[in-house]
Amino acid sequence: MPTTEPLAHLFHILNASPLATAIYTDEHLKIAYVNEAMVQMWCSEESIIGKNFCDVFPNFKQEGFSSILKKVWQTGIPYKAVDTPADILDGETFHTRYFDFEYQPLLNEQQETYAILHTSIDVTARVEAQRLLEKHEQQLSINKDLEMITSILAHDAKNPLSIARLGISRLKTKNANDTKNSEKWYEIIDQAMEDLNTIIDRTVQLSEARSYIIKKDQIDISTKIQPWCEEAMLIHQTTSSNIKLGTLLPVYGDLRGLSQVFINIIGNAIKYSSSVANPTVQIYSEETNKGIVYYIKDNGVGIPQQDIQHIYQHLHRGSNSSSFQGKGIGLFIVKRVMERLDGLVNISSEINKGTEVRLFFPNS
Repeated sequence: MPTTEPLAHLFHILNASPLATAIYTDEHLKIAYVNEAMVQMWCSEESIIGKNFCDVFPNFKQEGFSSILKKVWQTGIPYKAVDTPADILDGETFHTRYFDFEYQPLLNEQQETYAILHTSIDVTARVEAQRLLEKHEQQLSINKDLEMITSILAHDAKNPLSIARLGISRLKTKNANDTKNSEKWYEIIDQAMEDLNTIIDRTVQLSEARSYIIKKDQIDISTKIQPWCEEAMLIHQTTSSNIKLGTLLPVYGDLRGLSQVFINIIGNAIKYSSSVANPTVQIYSEETNKGIVYYIKDNGVGIPQQDIQHIYQHLHRGSNSSSFQGKGIGLFIVKRVMERLDGLVNISSEINKGTEVRLFFPNS
C-alpha cells in the first residue's frame, strides 16, 4: 500500500473540490476521507471518518451499494451508474434522492486495490424534471412507441427464425433414418414457430394501444433461465460456453419483458465471450431491501469505456464489436423494457477482461 503522504496530498486537493467525494482504504470499506460536499449529500457528519461504510450506512448496505463497492475492491474494475435512487436519512426521515456516481479503484504496482475513490452528483432535480417532461410528452409518444415496436418485432422475430432455419439445416444434413434426432429438431422448430406467433400477437396488441400495459407477476427465474440460455446458445450457434448459475431469486415483473431482457443480455454475454479460450458466463442474484439484483458476467472482449454511455442508443454498437454479428438493437430494447418494468440496468466493463450487467427489479 502506498505511504500516507500521497493520500494526504490527495485529501488536500479534494477538500477544495465541489464534487462530493469519499475514499475507502480497506476491504471493509473504511471511510478514510469525505469532503464537505459528500458530508452534506449524505446528511451526515465528519465523525464518520475512520468508521466502516456498512456500519455507518446500514440502509446503503440493504440497497446493494456495499456489495458493489466490495466487488470493485476485489476486481479492481470501476463502476459507474446514472440516475440511481438511494434513500438518504435526514434526521429521522428517509428521502429518496437520485445520483450519478462512480466507484474508481486506486491500484498499486501489483494491480491490487489500495483505495476506492467515490464521487457523486445529486441529479434529483434533473430526474424529476425529466419525469415531468415525459409526462407532458406522453400524448406525443406514439411515434417513439412505434419505433420501439418495429425494433422489437424485427429483432425478436429473428431469434425463432434463426432457430427454425438452423433446425431445417440440421435435418437436411442428418441421416433421414435417425428418427430420435429428427423428432428433437422438429420439436425445436415447432417451439420456434410458436414463439414467433406469440411475438407477432403481442406486437399487434402493442401497436393497437398507446402504451404496452405490463402485467406484473412473481416470476420464478430459476425455471426460466436454462431455456433462455439454451435459446441464446442456439441463436449464436455455440455449445462451448460454460454457464455458471448461482442463486436465482424470483422477481416481480412481466414474463415477456423479462424474456426479452434476459435473452438479449445472456445472448450478448455468450456472443462476446465466444472468441476467448474457456468462454464463461456467470448468472446470479442478490436481494436488497428494495428488490432483486441480477448479475450477468462474462469473460469476453469487453466494452471500451467511451462506448458505455452510448451503448443503449438505437443502432449503437461498441467500437470493438465489428467482428461480431448484430445491429445494435438489443440493449436499446433492454433499456426500454427495464424502464417499463420500473427497473434499472447498469453495465461495467473492461477491455479483454469482460462485462458485468447489473439488472435491478423493484419489489413492486
